[in-house]
Amino acid sequence: MDTKKIERPITQAIATTANGRDITRGYIEGLPYIDASDRVLTKAGGYDGYEKLLQDDQVSSCFAQRRHAVISRTWSVTPGGKKRRDKQAADFITETLQDLDWDTITDQFLYARFYGFAVAEMLWCVKNGRVMVEDIRVRDRRRFVFGTDFQLKLLTTSNPMGEALPAKKFWYKAVGASHADDPYGLGLGHALYWPVWFKHNGAKFWAVYLEKFGAPTALGEFPRTASETEQRQLLSTLSEVSTESGIAVPEGFKISLLEASRGGNASYENWQKYWDSAIAKIILGQTMTTDDGSSYSQATVHYDVRQDLVAADADLICESANCSWVKWLIDWNFPGAAYPKIYRDMEDAEDIDARVTRDKTLFDMGFRLKPDAVTRIYGDDYELAPEPAPAPAEKQSPDAAGESDLKKSIGFSVDLQEAPEPPSPIEPWAEVLDKEARAPWQHIIEQVTQLVNNAPDLPTLRDQLIAAYSDLPVDELADVMAQAFATAELAGFYEAANE
Repeated sequence: MDTKKIERPITQAIATTANGRDITRGYIEGLPYIDASDRVLTKAGGYDGYEKLLQDDQVSSCFAQRRHAVISRTWSVTPGGKKRRDKQAADFITETLQDLDWDTITDQFLYARFYGFAVAEMLWCVKNGRVMVEDIRVRDRRRFVFGTDFQLKLLTTSNPMGEALPAKKFWYKAVGASHADDPYGLGLGHALYWPVWFKHNGAKFWAVYLEKFGAPTALGEFPRTASETEQRQLLSTLSEVSTESGIAVPEGFKISLLEASRGGNASYENWQKYWDSAIAKIILGQTMTTDDGSSYSQATVHYDVRQDLVAADADLICESANCSWVKWLIDWNFPGAAYPKIYRDMEDAEDIDARVTRDKTLFDMGFRLKPDAVTRIYGDDYELAPEPAPAPAEKQSPDAAGESDLKKSIGFSVDLQEAPEPPSPIEPWAEVLDKEARAPWQHIIEQVTQLVNNAPDLPTLRDQLIAAYSDLPVDELADVMAQAFATAELAGFYEAANE
């Protein structure tokens, strides 16, 4: 038996940022707070620089498209368990969200994607013996820093070094960082800074270019003998070229327009489009939804890629809430209950026309939707149409009553109306024979039918069939003859009923 002692796991953290163990930060003990490690953020001048990025038309529209794609989805709350208390806890969170402007809160909190983190203050209140949410207010992230222990701190005029904040009071989430050692996260502003910078500086050169082509430079020529006064007068005249409809110059002086010329296919417009495309790709994960002229198939494929980002954004907000203030509320008001989950439905609405076509096809195949399925799929505005009232029954004659009794006794319908000549007792057998023999003996049906019609009685028909088709397989011929004799017996019942 192996008696080797099993070592216990080490429970304390080793790769901490304390005591200078983080070589990327050095010694941070004694500092009031730590700064973000985003160097682009520092170059941009802090979060004010990232905020200026939102003034760009492409950045603003694309980021709004991404946020609105999340809040356009419906939200729901699912119980964490099956017990009655679990259901009550879920209903409580549902009522809380209904009382709040949850979509606006979600929209504001999604700026964590742009800046790297978001902070919201929970405004609690007590009503009817329960702790409730009066409001959730997303605060300006520039007001917050993180201490050396990564705890959130609030910068105030009275305490510019940051004051500690109470527990279970602020809802905080950082995103985008590639590791857990940066509480500030890493937002889209980090990737957008240089594309926007190049785009805007290109626009400056584009403006100069358009000025050159829109108002060409005026060129004045004067003779060698022109005095300095005449030269100054020529320069003054050149300045009037762009504003005056006509000018006059002395003889020997010449004025012309110097127009810029260029070659090649490069243009400032292509430069701007390139960076707009890069911006859209950073924010949306693709460019198709913001570009014109794309095909529907391409837009469909790219839309699916963007939906992955939308689902990730929705999960970010919902899971962050589920792991923070939702748990706090349940612990205070429903201790012991399973924690409910907030989520947003990412499933696209079903194409009703396609669903109707599919259900109609299944109905034609013999399948019918259950009433509860109709309500779930098409809504509760439909009910089963009443069946049409049956036609009033006509009074049956004695012959009709006899026909009905005969149908029940022999199993098939026989016409009992008066006819010029009574039907032959062989005719029903001929019809059955035609039906049964059509598949195996299609080529001899006409000959067999002729024998049936001409035979005076069944024994004669039997002898004629055996003589004419003795070379047929015995089993198949026996089956047909058995059908014939059974039909003959039914024909006998018919004759008895007709007498």
